[in-house]
Formats: sequence, structure tokens, C-alpha cells
Amino acid sequence: MIKIKTLGGYSKIGKSMTAIEVDGDIVITDMGADIERLIDYEDEKANISVADSDALIKNGVIPDDTDFFREHGKNVKAIVLTHGHLDHIWAVPFLAKKYMCPIISTHFTAKIIEHVARNAKQKDLKIVKLNTGNKYKLSENISIELVHITHSIPQTAIVVIHTAYGAILYANDWKFDNTPTLGKKPDYERLEQLSKEGIHTFISDSTNADKEGYTFSEIVVRTMLEDVIKKTLNNKTIFVTTFSSHIARIKNIVEISRKTGRRVLIFGRSMDMYIKAAVESGIIEKSTLPQVALKRDQIDGLMRYVKTKPGKYLIICTGHQGERGAFLDKLVTGQYEYKLSRDDAVIFSSRTIPTPLNMANRAMLQNALTDLNVDVADEVHVSGHASKNDHKMMIKMLKPKHYIPSHGGIEKLTAAIETAKEFGYELGKTSHLLLDNQEIVFD
Repeated sequence: MIKIKTLGGYSKIGKSMTAIEVDGDIVITDMGADIERLIDYEDEKANISVADSDALIKNGVIPDDTDFFREHGKNVKAIVLTHGHLDHIWAVPFLAKKYMCPIISTHFTAKIIEHVARNAKQKDLKIVKLNTGNKYKLSENISIELVHITHSIPQTAIVVIHTAYGAILYANDWKFDNTPTLGKKPDYERLEQLSKEGIHTFISDSTNADKEGYTFSEIVVRTMLEDVIKKTLNNKTIFVTTFSSHIARIKNIVEISRKTGRRVLIFGRSMDMYIKAAVESGIIEKSTLPQVALKRDQIDGLMRYVKTKPGKYLIICTGHQGERGAFLDKLVTGQYEYKLSRDDAVIFSSRTIPTPLNMANRAMLQNALTDLNVDVADEVHVSGHASKNDHKMMIKMLKPKHYIPSHGGIEKLTAAIETAKEFGYELGKTSHLLLDNQEIVFD
């Protein structure tokens, strides 16, 4: 018997957590946070620790696994993580330890978990670092494999649970990037082999399932960034804000800047966390990127020097969603000595994640930049999520018996179900629409 319970990440994007049971043995895939609610909670309490676990559940920041743990906790054999984005891993220090089982992830993801755990004052998590392409036997019923896939963060993996009924694949998140600027292209060969061996269920990210066409490669945004940076007037200081976890893009921005004769500075605590994890896990060399400046007096000192060298610097920083407390927010609201003006340009190498809080924060930031006469280039970006045609390619390649979309909310889940219908999947029989805290059983 296979039973799949949706503990989070199906009714909306964020707070991903799924329990997959095979003949009594359970694997939890992902254990993340609702980032919007996390930001609200952090505004109220600066230093969050494991002592706040119950409050985090009550406030909807992390999944509520209370009843699930009480009924099934002793049967959980592993917690397996797909990648290092916080909506997929942030809850690990707060929920994982009580399960008394290994936490399995790639090396880079493990480094992020270790950092989050230190901040939360959680110790002694049992983390097993597993390279993609390798297997880990959990019990007589199941073994785990990680298959390399591309996304907007290094070392993203599709979780494969090998069972007597066929493989169960959990893919949150993914895209097909055949020309990545860091790391390898997807492991198509292994995915095709798994299809031949037999796939029972495919659980898939549906974030862009309603978007027509294909998602472009990261090499496209590298060209876009190079074009925009070269077009920016020589007398202007450039600020580029992007996702801190997007190591490939940060690396590309640094290389383009150096090629165009600009020195690079990097500001932001989350930038520091992800860059250190990339260095520690061997994804990049320490000399590839400049050291991140964190302290207020250090940043003010560097920016005083930048002010004397117009057109000679490019600053990579946090704040692309307009989020409060990020570097760009503090800069715009006058919390640093440096004052933005018509001598500056801001490049948003991102898209605004369409939540009410993000949309409001981003609009306020845009208005402030306009009032300061700053040049702005928006959405110099390609997504890390598969679009509709990519989903078609994946379904056609894998040919799973059952298809379950996740990570999107009802509109996106429905779009994914409609796409699967083109390949003969029938809702309620071979395709299944689940929201949070629901389950499906395959006898």
C-alpha cells in the first residue's frame, strides 16, 4: 500500500512538506516555511529559536505536523530534501529532530540547513549528505535516490523513492536548463531509465504550469545582464538585486562586472549564508566572489569610497522583493550614509513573487526609487520553474501511472491537471488534485 499525505505546499506556494508511506514505512519530502508569514513573524521577533516551534506552527509559518507525528512519527524512516530554498527546508531545525531519523540532502543543501539550525540554536541534527546518482537504503521496503535536475539554486534533486510497486518521484522544484552557467544539465538519461523501470507516482512543482511555452536557460539572463550593464551610463553606480540563493547568477554578475571594468561589492546576510555554503560544498572557489560585507560601519565605509568613484562599482545586494530589512530597503529609507540619486541605477534581476505583501513592498520600493530619480531596469530574469511545455516534456518522458501536482495553489494545480489530461490522465483515477492536509491511498 502507498499513502501520500500533503502536510504543506499544495494549497499555496511555500511550507512544502509531504509524507509518503510505503507498507508502513514513511519518507517525508521537504520541510519548509511560508516565507511571507516568516517575514511577518521576524518583524515581531528578531531572534527565532527552537523554543518558538509551537508559535511558528500556530502562526502558520511552518507546517503543523502535530497530529501526524503523534500517529505516525515512529514510522518515519527519513526526511529527504530537494534543494536549499527556505520554503523547502527552513522548518527542519524546528520539526525534524523529534522524528529520530536521518535528514538526507545534497552537500550544498546540508550546509544551508546547518546554518539555519545554528541560528535556531538547534544542535545534533543527523544530516546524511548524498550525491545525486547515489542510493541510500532505508528499509526492506524502500531506498532513496537523488537525481540531478536544474533549478535556480545549486544541487537541486528529484527525490526517488524505490518501492516494490515502482518508483515514486517527488520533484519540487525544477526546470529543464540544457545550458546552465553553473553545474550540469538535467540527468535525462537516468530519468528515462526510471521510466523504463516503472514509475508509480510523480509529484511535481506546478508554479509555472499555467505559463505558456518553455522556461529559458540561465545563459539567456546572463546575456540580458551583460547588455543592461553595458548600456548603463559610465558615470552611474549600479546596484543589482537578485535571489541570494542564485549562485550561478551572482557568479555571472561578478564576471560581467569585472569584464566591463567595474569592481564588485556584495551586501546582505542571506547573500553571505548562501555564498559560504557554495564555497564550503565545493561549488565555487573562495576567490570567485568577493567577501560579503555585513556590518553597518563596514558598509558605510565602503559606500563612502564608492561615492568618490562614480561608474566604477557594481553592488550586488538583497532586497529584490522590496522586503523590509534587506539592504536595498535600508538604503532607500536612509538607514545608510549613502544617498541614492540620479547618479545610480538599480537592476532587478528577479520577478516579484505575486503575494500581497511582496506586491505592496515592491510597489513602495519602486515609487521611492522613482522619487530619487534612480534609473531602474526590471525583471532582468528567467524563472527557475518549468513552464507548460516543459511539464509536457516531463510527463511524456516519465510516463508515471499517477500524477500529482503540488507547490502552486488551486489555479496552478488545475493548470497542471489540464496539461496531464492531454496525455490521457483522468482526474480522480490517474491524476489527483490534493490540497494541504489531504491524503490519497493506492492499494
